[in-house]
Amino acid sequence: MSAELAELRRLVGELRDREAIRDVITGIARGVDRFDGALLGSCIHPDASLDMGGAAPVTGEAFIAMLKPPAQAPLGRMHVVSNQRIVLKGDEAWSESHVLSCQAIAATEQIHTRIRAGRYLDRFTRRDGVWRLAARTFVDEWGRVDALSEASPRGAHNGAPAPEDALYRLFGEEASR
Repeated sequence: MSAELAELRRLVGELRDREAIRDVITGIARGVDRFDGALLGSCIHPDASLDMGGAAPVTGEAFIAMLKPPAQAPLGRMHVVSNQRIVLKGDEAWSESHVLSCQAIAATEQIHTRIRAGRYLDRFTRRDGVWRLAARTFVDEWGRVDALSEASPRGAHNGAPAPEDALYRLFGEEASR
């Protein structure tokens, strides 16, 4: 095999790994927003350590178990993940991603909007050929809670927990991958 072909194969493998890790990062965001435990389970190792800045880190298994759909569909929530930098080293990888979390909160009679911005510092491991999150630390950058004085009209398709969300109706079991 020529050196050029060997380098091409190495680069394709690296691109494949980076894209798999990006799928894990966005899959976790979507899994949290849609309360999709199956999707989260495909993205997070059960023994992963997640330190989201709370009282203590939790395991991946505990994190997934804590995330239960509410009795009523939430007013709205979304994680936007960007500015990803991924470093690969064999079957391990590290990344830094910027995240903006937006959530409507009905704390009182008045609805509030909570916006939290920060960074995910993640470590991934590939086990049995599959990349999953092994550790996450959330670094807070800024946040705010604002009283909502007026809401824009909602459209015909509103976000909801899995499997009621339009994503699951349109794409079926593919939505949890």
